[in-house]
Amino acid sequence: MASTSRTAPPAIVDTVVDTIGNTPIVRLSVAGTGAQIELLAKTEFSNPSGSIKDRVAKRILANLKAANKIKDSKTVLVVPSSGNLALSLALLSPRHGHYKVIGLVPERTSEDRIHLLKSLGVEIVRTPIEAHADSAESQFSIAKKIATDLQDAVLIDEFLDQANVKVHSEETAEEIFVQCEGRLDVLVVGVESGGTITGLARTLKAKIPGLKVVGVEPEHSSVQDGVTRTGAWKVEDIGGNFTPSILDKSLVDHWVQVSDQESYSTARQLIREEGVFGGPSSGSVVAAALRFSGSLTKDPAQKLRVLTILNDTARSYASTLLSDDWLLEHDLMDDTMAKSVAYHRHEKYRAASVEELQLPAAVTIPPTATVGYALDLMMTREFSQLPVLNPNNRKLMGYISLTSLTTLLEEGQAQESDLVSKWMYSFLKKNKQGGPRSTYETITPMTPLADLAKFFEKHSFAVVTDDDRRWCLGVATKYDLMTFLNRRQSSGRSF
Repeated sequence: MASTSRTAPPAIVDTVVDTIGNTPIVRLSVAGTGAQIELLAKTEFSNPSGSIKDRVAKRILANLKAANKIKDSKTVLVVPSSGNLALSLALLSPRHGHYKVIGLVPERTSEDRIHLLKSLGVEIVRTPIEAHADSAESQFSIAKKIATDLQDAVLIDEFLDQANVKVHSEETAEEIFVQCEGRLDVLVVGVESGGTITGLARTLKAKIPGLKVVGVEPEHSSVQDGVTRTGAWKVEDIGGNFTPSILDKSLVDHWVQVSDQESYSTARQLIREEGVFGGPSSGSVVAAALRFSGSLTKDPAQKLRVLTILNDTARSYASTLLSDDWLLEHDLMDDTMAKSVAYHRHEKYRAASVEELQLPAAVTIPPTATVGYALDLMMTREFSQLPVLNPNNRKLMGYISLTSLTTLLEEGQAQESDLVSKWMYSFLKKNKQGGPRSTYETITPMTPLADLAKFFEKHSFAVVTDDDRRWCLGVATKYDLMTFLNRRQSSGRSF
């Protein structure tokens, strides 16, 4: 019997602009929530570009259009931001005449987001992290100069533009009030420009008496008081070295500063335990919500309802938040996560090496064999790859792939009578036959299985040779590694 949805699916819309807003709120059950807290998260990363800034961009563009400041493709929008607003404005560009966007972003902005910006045609200008807002080197000062010098340029400054406040006061806050049915005890918001927290607090405090609003910023940030502090932070999208003018601090009841390690480890915990793909600032906000809620005196008869705003998506941080190597390098894992990574990388293999996989002897083929013979051999022996050896010195030259050869034959590029050397992936510095090249990493019987597992993160198989690559000893796959671990487990040895 087919399952039925509890709610009607959304209607077909004309443009991506129509999908902005109306983001879901989900309950979280991360460790530390406690029985007396109902922790909620408004998933603003559900917006088309993956961030809450789509709302702001939509409102800013509507205002510019009404003021006749957008002149189609002649217009240049100059945008100092952490990257998300520039991304949102570029995403919406086709609906407003294909204007150009110049994004001034700090050096801490991830390469992943830079790639996204470039894919949308944004011209990138990097600015120093430590530059104060009033200095000549700051993104704001450089943006003003660019906007002044370029014809038909419009400066978009979300730190001054009241549209950044009004869209959240008039739209986002109303969504929250309806979704929460008017019942909310604590609102926790990450702060950078101050527009989100000011707009939400202005409306929700008026509608919900007793609502507590908590502002979140990184350690070393100066948003709440403007006091210059030494030290930088890695979390993007929240924090700053000055107090923005549109931030109404009188609406914020409490401030929480969160360390980079707590932010990144909590964000990874949300991904792992909740399936919630929020970015590092989402980790900051949830960590702050847990810390603040834990300090409140709880009435056993009433569960506190705490709402967090998760600004953007983890998918913009593939090389940072989602990279174990990067987190380890920058000491951003908590003890639990660090131990888990260490176990999966090393401890479960217990110093075992490739020779313990008990691989069968390698079946190889010379470069003078035909494609037809190679295909028959691979299909008969159920191999996906075959190492290619020099018949004179038995040295490894490369390999052939069943999938590749089959595709080449189907497309008419290869013939069964062709020599294997023409279509093999070559490990030589230069494949004289014109076929594809492949990088080579030496895997020997003494290679630790932990290193082999790392190798399999990028490769589908490994050719096992001696140290000098003179003899091909076997072919290993991830399946062989999994079989080894299962064999060790069934023998009663922990892994």
